[in-house]
Amino acid sequence: MYLDRNSNLRAQIVSAIQNDIFTNRKVGDKLPSEAEYAEMFNVTRSTVQKALKDLEQMNLIEKVQGKGSFVHQTKPHVKLFNFKGFTDYAHQIGAIAVNKIVSTEIVKENGRSLYKLRRLRLIKTDQKLTPMTLDESIIDLQKFPKLDQYDFSKQSLYEVIRQEYKVYPSTSLLRMSAISANKEEAQMLDCNEHSALLQAEGIVHDQSGEVVERVKVIYSHYAEFDLTLGM
Repeated sequence: MYLDRNSNLRAQIVSAIQNDIFTNRKVGDKLPSEAEYAEMFNVTRSTVQKALKDLEQMNLIEKVQGKGSFVHQTKPHVKLFNFKGFTDYAHQIGAIAVNKIVSTEIVKENGRSLYKLRRLRLIKTDQKLTPMTLDESIIDLQKFPKLDQYDFSKQSLYEVIRQEYKVYPSTSLLRMSAISANKEEAQMLDCNEHSALLQAEGIVHDQSGEVVERVKVIYSHYAEFDLTLGM
């Protein structure tokens, strides 16, 4: 299986195994051995061990000494609207998605050209514009050539990725944290400077576990979440 060697291998392995558990397995299923995963991902066993430890701490797998690793619980359901597509979310609630480009640039990282896109995402209802998120996407132009030529103030990023590149964003490995709004964030998200906001930062993968984008999303105080976790 392909891994992006310029990104966090451990996080990509966690995401790939998560996706396999969520899609193909049930509670009690035995997972491949550490050696099999190491061969599958072309990484060291120590990297696999760290990834499995992460999954164990997330309560998704259970390690039984001398027997291996087993699926411990099925997929928790987390609905964070940006990660299925902001335009899709807006349509679901009967609103219109509005995207304002904050900045775009092409940056170099380890010899690769990356497209860095920052957008303010708003929803329009009854002629009222409500800021929902401030997004930053970092996407490899080697995987998505000429993506920087699209106008994402008018087009959906994920719709272009699905239709033009036949890549289907599937799962997200995210870290949630509270941040204090700086002056720019407060102005764009309609809050006071230093207000507490929620930030999600991580990696979006496709159905094969390959990286689609690195993403950072800051949610305004207008955003709401549905969260259901397995116990």
